[in-house]
Amino acid sequence: MEEQATISKTLGRRVRRIRQDRGLTLKQIEARVGVSATHISEIERGNTSPTIRALERIAKALGVLPSYLIDIPPLPILRVQHPEERRPLQMDRGGVTLDPLTDRFARSDLSLFVATISSNGQVVAGPGHQGEEFCYVIDGIIEVVVNGNSHVLRNGDSIHFKAVHPHRIRNLAPTPSRTLWATRPRLFI
Repeated sequence: MEEQATISKTLGRRVRRIRQDRGLTLKQIEARVGVSATHISEIERGNTSPTIRALERIAKALGVLPSYLIDIPPLPILRVQHPEERRPLQMDRGGVTLDPLTDRFARSDLSLFVATISSNGQVVAGPGHQGEEFCYVIDGIIEVVVNGNSHVLRNGDSIHFKAVHPHRIRNLAPTPSRTLWATRPRLFI
């Protein structure tokens, strides 16, 4: 019974986090799902478990697969990763190099990576996506445009934003810029 309570609380926290990340109220979910806001609140607090039908509706209203809400994978206690184990990825025809700092095969809600953006390199994330992003400029000058608003960041500056807004990143320096990124949910890089 204790394990069931833990699963219900974890499921509830995940539903609440996604709902809040999307800026949705309990009443808005109620209108989309046809399940009372009170019942959704009970689910979010882990006081009750949804039926499979209700879980499907809630997932659809949140824009995720039902399996994302219930797949609560065990995380390893810790994972040490050495530089030689990392496999950098190239984007933008080599204009951006991503060096993952977290294990890309670990089941986690968080990604950390160093992005090296060449002179005039850029990353366009498109219309936005669920979650949030954090960037710290290690070296260089970059522009981060979030929802049409430009933010110029230099060494030591950081930015944290909801990723549902359209955003793009570009290097403004004549040399490569190095940035540290944290994203939630995890990017599959």
